[in-house]
Amino acid sequence: MNAETKVGIFTLCGLAVLAAGIITLGDVRFKDFYRLQVTFASAEGLPEKGPVKIAGVEVGKIESILLDGGRARVTVRMDKAVVVYRNAKARVAVTGMIGTKYLELEQGSSDQSPLKDGDVIDGETSVSMDEIMKQVSEFFREDPGRGSLADNFKQTMANLRDITDSLNVALGQQEQKLTEIVENIHELTAHARNISVDINEITAQHKEDVKVALAKIRSISERVDEIAARIQKGEGALGKFVSDKEMGEDVKQTVSTLRAVAKDAKQVLGRIAMIETYWDYRQRYDFEDNQYRADLGLRIVPRPGKYYFIQANNVGKKEDSKIVGNDFEKRNTITAVMGKDFGPVTIFGGAIRSSGGAGMAFRPFYKSEKWNRRVELQAEAYDFPRDTVRQGIKLDSPVYNAGARVAIVYPTLWAGAQVEDIAERKNFNANMNLTFKDEDIAYLLGLVGLAR
Repeated sequence: MNAETKVGIFTLCGLAVLAAGIITLGDVRFKDFYRLQVTFASAEGLPEKGPVKIAGVEVGKIESILLDGGRARVTVRMDKAVVVYRNAKARVAVTGMIGTKYLELEQGSSDQSPLKDGDVIDGETSVSMDEIMKQVSEFFREDPGRGSLADNFKQTMANLRDITDSLNVALGQQEQKLTEIVENIHELTAHARNISVDINEITAQHKEDVKVALAKIRSISERVDEIAARIQKGEGALGKFVSDKEMGEDVKQTVSTLRAVAKDAKQVLGRIAMIETYWDYRQRYDFEDNQYRADLGLRIVPRPGKYYFIQANNVGKKEDSKIVGNDFEKRNTITAVMGKDFGPVTIFGGAIRSSGGAGMAFRPFYKSEKWNRRVELQAEAYDFPRDTVRQGIKLDSPVYNAGARVAIVYPTLWAGAQVEDIAERKNFNANMNLTFKDEDIAYLLGLVGLAR
């Protein structure tokens, strides 16, 4: 080859490399595509040229992010083969806790018309970490009417301390009574000793009288022997009672029945003594609805590993739930469930917020004596046939809740968080639980059981 041919080949190779670089770095694609517009109240952290994914699969790219009338307008370039329908949803998602943000799409249902080039989708604004921290700080901020959370907690612990002191005083009073009983027994023993001395004196001074008394006792014994002989022969009413086999069997059956009743009564009294009751007050805050909600319940534990739980949920005026935007969750619902432990797992079921449902709690540190009952992971599902409209939003999926809680002061004070209505709304909740034992309720339940 001459010099001109070599230069030409080198130039063509350089142009090919340059074209490949432009295609790669410039994100040039030869597939057919169409553009969609997605509007957000805030597209914070969403990068240009970032991926667009459906069900975790990349189906497009972000082309540009512009400010349009106070809202962020994101232009995305979608593969022509991917169909997005009119009721599609879009939101800003994150890969992991601190990963890169991307645009996530839900295609929508096929019974809707497909979107065309240039159509607009209203994006769902996700709660940012700054907003969550702001809400948490607002929750722990001092309330002018009720004081700070720390002061309220101190007051609660002081009240519990007063209750404990009262119990100590009551036990002290009972201890004094026990001491008096022991002293009375000592006095009774001393009196018995004196009586024994008096008997010895009487037998020494009145020996003849004692002989006469013994003779009379012997006579009485002979009469008793005579009566016993007549009874054995079946003479008289008592003799008939003893000799009648049917009556004897009836007496044996009666005695056996009394023994069984006494055994059952002992078991019932033992079960009553084992009953424990706990009041459970929970304060929840819903970051999505910006609402505080209060729950009050009573846990009845008839024996270890089993419980009954009755609770009033979202206590408040029923009329408040009719105000649009005021409270999405139903007011004054009832939870009534029965639960049983199976190793580290507790299964419960019954009525959850006035709808049939079931759930479970898992203790991940069940092998630790200290942390077994201090950390719980919880999940529940209820309202399976749900088909309703609340605050203008149609809800037709069961309610799924999942969360966790940790004992700050075991077993009195708990803190936790959970995501509610995972299938529809994905509301994030923070909650605090105050639990304390009530022996008076357990005593009343025992009395009710005896009355029945």
